[in-house]
Order: sequence, then structure tokens, then C-alpha cells
Amino acid sequence: MLFFEKPNQIGCAIIMTESKSPRLITIENTLQTNAQILDTSHWGEDFSWEQLQTISYYFKPYAASKGTAIYKEGELGSSMGIIAKGAIGIYKNNKLISTLRVGRTFGEMSVIDAQPRSATARAEGETVFLSLDKAGMLTLADKHPALAFKIIWNISRGLSQRLRLTSAQLAEFLESNVI
Repeated sequence: MLFFEKPNQIGCAIIMTESKSPRLITIENTLQTNAQILDTSHWGEDFSWEQLQTISYYFKPYAASKGTAIYKEGELGSSMGIIAKGAIGIYKNNKLISTLRVGRTFGEMSVIDAQPRSATARAEGETVFLSLDKAGMLTLADKHPALAFKIIWNISRGLSQRLRLTSAQLAEFLESNVI
């Protein structure tokens, strides 16, 4: 295993180790650091500090270098991420459709439906993110059902907002391409 220290955007030292996956590097953060990362996301508005500390236990931190595919379109998935540092490009059929920055979530659909990934998520630079998988979500639901419900509510709200935006874009596209 490779061990070294690297400062994160919050200013805490983190230890990075090689993961089983050649694509990602596992980061050994403290729960406090994970909670601080969650607090900088839109979830910080919806959860108290104590709640963030509780749910941070279920998130695992990772780092990815530029160009690393975090999720690949068509692969089965069961996890989502929250960006702590850097940016992630979302690619559909190898075309960039969105760039997500610090505090944004990605991959949420697979936590809910465990279906193949609908797009590829690729690190656009040195990127750090927290990952929550379905197993962690189910454990959280057993131990802290109210917090798990709140997470699912946040995921649902985010997906609903994206669906509204996509519907508006589709309607605009169809309107502009009427023969």
C-alpha cells in the first residue's frame, strides 16, 4: 500500500492509500472531515451539524486524478458521490453533457434503483469526493431511519429538479426544431 499525506480543501491532513480499484485512491479521513465536506454541499442546509456527523460515518472518501472514470455508462452501480474538491464531467455517449463542481452530487439514481449507469462520471482534474453505497444506505436506514429518509428525500428532490430542467430543455429543443 502507498501512504502519504496531502492537505485537502478544508485544511486537514488526509492519508491516501491505494484502493483495490486502480481507478480510485481511498482516502482515510476523520468523521469530522467527512462531516465538514458534507456541510459544504447543499446537504449542509438540510442537516444539523450533529446529523452530518452521524451520516458522515456511512460515506467513504476517494480521490481521482484528471481523466479517471469514476462511474462508466452501462456499468451496474449502487453508489453515489458528493464532490469535495475539483470537478466531475458527466458524459453521455462520450459527449460532455454537464460539469459538476464542489458540493454537487452525482450517481444518485443507482443508490435507488441499482440499474446500469446512465452516464459516465469522469474527474476533470484532481478530484476528491465522498461516496455512499446502497449497503451503507441500508445500514443507515436500520440504525437511523429518520436520517436515511432525509437523505432519500434530498436525492429525490435533486432528481426532481433535474427532471424538470431536462423536460424544459426537451420542450425548447422540440419547439425550435419543428418543421
